[in-house]
Amino acid sequence: MRLLSDAAGAASSTGTHKGGRFVPTGFDLDHRSGSRRQKVKLDIADDGAVKTMSVDPPAVLDSNQTPIEPKHLIAIVDPLSAFLMAAGKVEGSTQAGLCDRALSILDGLSRYDVKLEQQGTGTIVQKGFAGNTTVCRVVFKPVAGQIGETGRGRSASPDSDRILVTFGRVSTMDLYVPVSVQAQTQFGRASVALTEISVDPARSAASR
Repeated sequence: MRLLSDAAGAASSTGTHKGGRFVPTGFDLDHRSGSRRQKVKLDIADDGAVKTMSVDPPAVLDSNQTPIEPKHLIAIVDPLSAFLMAAGKVEGSTQAGLCDRALSILDGLSRYDVKLEQQGTGTIVQKGFAGNTTVCRVVFKPVAGQIGETGRGRSASPDSDRILVTFGRVSTMDLYVPVSVQAQTQFGRASVALTEISVDPARSAASR
């Protein structure tokens, strides 16, 4: 991963499951880039409006980057819950419904739009999953914040037209999650795969 970026971090998202969709209520990010470390905390209302946002230390933008403004904090979703989808929203139509989405994503440091387009289907043989998979192409549109970096980080950024996400259905609940992501960068193809998933039946039942 060092070939792709000097950045690393950990993120967590909290929320509820209402009306067949996932509603984020909070997002935390601990982001490291080189010697710089930033902590982000978002408090999100049910309608996707950001109630409070803290970034410590504050983001430092280049002259060609647009600051995140109040207009960017409406009807958003965090980057973790953005790619979770209730099966009830898909079934009854076609699996292509997984890719029929446009997302406004905020992680506190960046605000960007993502549109998914269907690329194909497949199957998965992995513990915790059942049925077919759906492959979506990700169309990435930067909006504001720390989008793109100078020097090596920028040249290694993925080609926004060559990012593919494969979704699989969790066998123990009505939920589709990303099982793999592939992206083309200047250094070649990068891929990330989900190796394990666990579900707490008591908590998932209580959230419905």
